[in-house]
Amino acid sequence: MSSGNDCQPQTLTKPALGEQEAAELVDRVFGLKVSWIGSLPSYDDQNFHVRVSAEGAAEYVLKITNSEDSREPDLIEAQTQAMMFLSAEGFPSATPYLTKDGNIMSLESGDTRPGSKKYMVRLLTYLPGTPVAKIATNAQILYEIGKLAASVDKVLSEKFHHPSVKSLHRGQFIWNLANVPLLDQYIYALGQNKYRAVVEQVIEQFKGKVIPKLSSFRACINHGDLNDHNILVDSTSASLENPQYRVSGILDFSDMSYGYYVFEVAIAIMYMMIESPDPLSVGGHVLAGFESVVPLTAEERGALFLLVSGRFAQSLVIAAHTALLYPENKEYLTITAKTGWKHLMTMFEVGQEAMEKTWFETAQAYTHRGPS
Repeated sequence: MSSGNDCQPQTLTKPALGEQEAAELVDRVFGLKVSWIGSLPSYDDQNFHVRVSAEGAAEYVLKITNSEDSREPDLIEAQTQAMMFLSAEGFPSATPYLTKDGNIMSLESGDTRPGSKKYMVRLLTYLPGTPVAKIATNAQILYEIGKLAASVDKVLSEKFHHPSVKSLHRGQFIWNLANVPLLDQYIYALGQNKYRAVVEQVIEQFKGKVIPKLSSFRACINHGDLNDHNILVDSTSASLENPQYRVSGILDFSDMSYGYYVFEVAIAIMYMMIESPDPLSVGGHVLAGFESVVPLTAEERGALFLLVSGRFAQSLVIAAHTALLYPENKEYLTITAKTGWKHLMTMFEVGQEAMEKTWFETAQAYTHRGPS
C-alpha cells in the first residue's frame, strides 16, 4: 500500500497497462516469452501473474510501480535488496529476475507517446500458498505471524546494511504509523457520521499519548504492511478440525520504512483482526508470537491499543480518500472497510483497559505452555 515519500496518500499515478502490453514488456525488458498472463489486485501499483515458456521457475509476478514511487529508484532498490537479503536468510521472500542488462529493475514508459509517465518494472519470483485472508485463522498461525513480524524486523535492523537503506527514512510517508496525525488532511473523505467522530478521537489521543512516547520506543526497519493479503500460508497437516499452517510467502515490501518494533506488531494485530470471527482475542496470540522474538517494553505495551486503533484509522481514511480518486477500484480499496469499521467501533466500546487485559493475559498464557 505504498504511495510515495510525501504525505499524499495517492495521486493519479497508477499504471494501466493491458495484458498484451505487459506481455510485450516482459519480452522486451527480461527476454522471456509469456505463455499466460493474468491481472492481480493491487492498491496503487499494477501487478500481473505471468507464466513464461522457459526452463526452471516458470511463474513470476510482473510488478509495475506507480509513477510517483518510480521517481524514487533508491527506495525501490532498498525494498528489492531487502527481499533478496531476507530470501538469503531463509525467509520465504520473492527475488527478482534480472533484466536483459543484468539489473534488478528497469524504468519504462507506459506508452510511446511523448511525455508519457515512466514506471519502474520488476519481475519477481511467484510464491506459492494461500493468502491468510482466505483461511480460517487459528491460534497457531496467529502466533506464527507474530513471530514472523518480529523476526523480519530484527534481522533487517541488525544485519541489512545495503547503501540504499538510508532511503527508508521516509519522514512524511502516510502509511508510517507515526504519521496518524497526517490523517487530518484526508478525513473529509469520510463525510459526517459516527465513524468520523471515532477517527477524530483516535487521532487526538494518538497526538496526546503516542507521539510524546515515540522516543522511548526501540527503533527498527518495518516491513509495514503484514496484512492478510500479503502473507501466504501452506497447510502442514491433513487435520480438518485443527489445521496447522506455515508461512510460505511474504509479499509487498513497498511500505518499508524506519519505524519501531511495536509498530509492526500493532499492524499485524490490526490486519489479523479483519478476517477473524473472534477479533478481540486475536491480539494476544499475535503478541505472544512477536514477544517470543522481541519482548515489548512497558512503554511499548502501553501504546499498543492506540497503535492498533491508529492503523485502523489509517486504513479506513486513506481507503475512503483513494476510492474517491479511483472509483473503478473501490471494491479492492475498501476490502478492509467491510469489517474494519465494526472492529474499530467495538474496540472503543470495549475500551483500552479491557482490550489490553484480554491481549496480555492470552500472551502470558504462552509463557507457560508455548504455542498451541
